[in-house]
Parts: sequence; C-alpha cells; structure tokens
Amino acid sequence: MAMAPYRVLIAYASTSESTQGIAEEIAAALREDGFDTELRPAAEIVSVGPYDAVVLGGELRGNRWHRDARRFARRHAAQLRSRAVWFFSNGSGTADASAGDGADAPPVPGARRAIDRAGARGHLTIGGRPGRLPRGPFTRSTAPGGFSADHREVSRVRDWAHHIANEVSNF
Repeated sequence: MAMAPYRVLIAYASTSESTQGIAEEIAAALREDGFDTELRPAAEIVSVGPYDAVVLGGELRGNRWHRDARRFARRHAAQLRSRAVWFFSNGSGTADASAGDGADAPPVPGARRAIDRAGARGHLTIGGRPGRLPRGPFTRSTAPGGFSADHREVSRVRDWAHHIANEVSNF
C-alpha cells in the first residue's frame, strides 16, 4: 500500500499492558501495509523529527488521559502539527455501550486539548481490559486465566490502523 518507506511512531502511555497491546496491534497493521514503524513508551521519546506520522495512545483512569500522553502532546506540539497525527484512548472506564458497539466515545478533556494542540486527524476510544477479577470458583469457571473480558476490539483497532495507512499514503 505505501509507495515510500514512511516512518510511523506509535507512542503509548500506560501503567498496564492493555494500552501497549493496542499500540502493538496498530504497529502490526501498519507494518502489514508496508510502513516502517517504531513502538515506544511516550515518556522515552525525545523528538518526533524522524517520523512522517505519529500515533499516540493514552490510558484512561478516572476520566483523565495518562499524564505521559498529555506531556508528550504538549512537549512535541509544534512538530506534531507538521505531521499526520492520530490519538487513541484506552481504559476500563470506556468499556460501556458507547465503546463496545463500534461507536466512538468522545475524547476526555485532556485528550481533547491535546488533539486540538497537535492538529490530530482523528481519535479512537477503545474499552480496556479491566484486569484480574476477584478469585473464586465462579470467576475461574467463567473467565479464562481469571481475567475479565477484553474490550479492546482488536478488529476495530486494526481497521482504524489500516485507515491511518491510507491517510498517511495520501498526506
């Protein structure tokens, strides 16, 4: 799909594995479409200069976007405005009807400010993997490995990543 070796940074900010897992799915889908991708924690990024496009994901806790995602967007705002940029939010607080049926929940205020500051082309809200359930025979019989349902909707994430690939190719 990509005619040139576009470089795409997928940065994520999270205290759990869920947001990183979504970032990994995005990176894999973009690689399938011929893009050179780099996946890194947002706090480790010094410059977005080497990249043609950026995807930034932040975990949601208590209706707040992860601090490292907010800081990344603020610190790199000038460089982000000259690139194709997308954001995503992930958290168990979004695993409701609006996030689970394919409709996109609006970004939380911190993410909304970052979107506006960076001139992001889009945002996706994904329900999170809430984590371990309480121990007990019922939990073990209904949740493999003791984990609650995974609401990340991998196919939706991958479709969104392929959409990004199309946009970057036309940027």
